[in-house]
Amino acid sequence: MSKRGNGEGTVFRRKDGRWAAELTIAGKRVTVYGKTKRETVSKLHKLRNERDAGTLSTSPKMLLKELVIRWLNYKRPRVKETTYITYERYLRVHVTPRMGEVTLRNLGTEHVRSLHTTLLNNSKGPQTVVHAHRVLRAMLGDAQKWDLVVRNVASLVKPPRLPEARDNILSEEELRRLLDAADGENEKGLIGMALSTAMRSGEILALRWEDIDLDKRILTVNHTISFKNARHYSLGDPKTKSSRRSIKFGEGLHRRLVDLRSFNTAKAETAGSLWQDLDFVFSDDFGWPLQPGNMPRKFLYPVLERAGLKRVRFHDLRHTAISHMLGNGVSPTDVTAIAGHSSVAFTLSRYAHALPGATERATGKMEELMQDVF
Repeated sequence: MSKRGNGEGTVFRRKDGRWAAELTIAGKRVTVYGKTKRETVSKLHKLRNERDAGTLSTSPKMLLKELVIRWLNYKRPRVKETTYITYERYLRVHVTPRMGEVTLRNLGTEHVRSLHTTLLNNSKGPQTVVHAHRVLRAMLGDAQKWDLVVRNVASLVKPPRLPEARDNILSEEELRRLLDAADGENEKGLIGMALSTAMRSGEILALRWEDIDLDKRILTVNHTISFKNARHYSLGDPKTKSSRRSIKFGEGLHRRLVDLRSFNTAKAETAGSLWQDLDFVFSDDFGWPLQPGNMPRKFLYPVLERAGLKRVRFHDLRHTAISHMLGNGVSPTDVTAIAGHSSVAFTLSRYAHALPGATERATGKMEELMQDVF
């Protein structure tokens, strides 16, 4: 047996006459074989160089698509269903078709860079590329912990820079035009709910009548909704602990909810045996919950067009509501509670633009305090 220094491997001849070399990689012994000692030593050197360069996988035959299956099965019981669905979609749609046949042993930074380039060339926005990159990086991070790869190649490549997010805040005059243009009951209810409560779209679509006390005019945010497809949905916990909250609403939203309940009753009578008694506040003609992906196209964009307004995201209605609350003197503490933010500090940092004249008021107050000595 030929011994080398610590971490350099061992070369020896087997009883059957073949030569073998062993090297420890990520805590496991990896063996290569050769007909001659020289051939075996050469293979050992190559193996050691790959290990030291961080390009060698301890599971050389495993394909990335096989890792995807293993990782998703591992993550499913450990994350929210909505998070799992996001992971699965990005890997299935963006990563596996382009990298699935690559072995973990051969996986390198060039594959990650190629993924970015291909997605961008296929008209995918930077945000899609960044999200796909983050999921891939998280998966390879776990694979590294499992000794399936020596290094996380995704952590060595920077994703494209995201453009600065800009919220489209509707003015008071634009809000009036939007509300006047809303016609159908779902249109009125969805837009009114978003503007009155600043709820997230997933929270709005997860609302059931059991969550609303029409007499006391209080609704409780208990869930958010996510979809695998049109008829397979799941109700999960809200985004954060503070997102589970109760919201007091006013006369305008109360009136729209009463109308919406009557509208749902009429839909159920029309659908007959096809009606799904699922108790959702916002539903299609057969009682199924509305899908977030279809909501802007069906219930927001047509209203914006009739109102003569530019297209905005449904999420921008939440930003609009929060901004107007702060701009009209509602305390940041109350706005944080209504919006379900994690802290007042986040609300203030995220919506500083909604506090008109804050700098002038602050400096003016300090001048008042210092006027005797300034």
